[in-house]
Amino acid sequence: MKQRLAREDRRAQLLDVAYDLVRDEGTDALTLARLAERAAVSKPVAYDHFGTRPGLLAALYRHHEERQNQQLRRALADAGDSLPAASRIVAAGYVDCLLATGPEFEEVSAALLAYEETKDYLQESRDYFVEEYRQIFTPFVALDGAAGDAVLTGLVGSAEALARAAHHGALTRDQAIDALAGIILAALGPLAHHGDHSG
Repeated sequence: MKQRLAREDRRAQLLDVAYDLVRDEGTDALTLARLAERAAVSKPVAYDHFGTRPGLLAALYRHHEERQNQQLRRALADAGDSLPAASRIVAAGYVDCLLATGPEFEEVSAALLAYEETKDYLQESRDYFVEEYRQIFTPFVALDGAAGDAVLTGLVGSAEALARAAHHGALTRDQAIDALAGIILAALGPLAHHGDHSG
């Protein structure tokens, strides 16, 4: 008799299987019924975890984000003690995380835009990263109000663009990281707290 997995373990297993399914067959093949079949579980199990196909796509995207943030926080805990160090760590973390994912992640991102209930999810994701970056850089710079929001939004957009360029081979990893770290420093350096010697 098969041992029943704990709910979180089952969810993690289903997400792994979903990634494999997208990698092998593309996002068009990703349905809850197909996921259940491939994971060797009943359809109600898949529906219980994700509800709908858009819910599954959102869960896949969120899983990637959470992994990215865990990597970033670990790196910052080791070396994020100045603005230049934090800038470099953020740049490397964003670029490396996207490079570590296959083309299936971009397929999931594109598929999210097709549904009414998830079309705003990518913007919500960007808003999330704005707040993450605010927490990371606030020890070094002033990022209050609309001006801070604007700067952080620009940094998240730059991170996306440069990481995707590296992912598609238009830039090398090091070129993307160097450019992003430079953009972060150029944007945040003038906002540094008085008495900060991190520049």
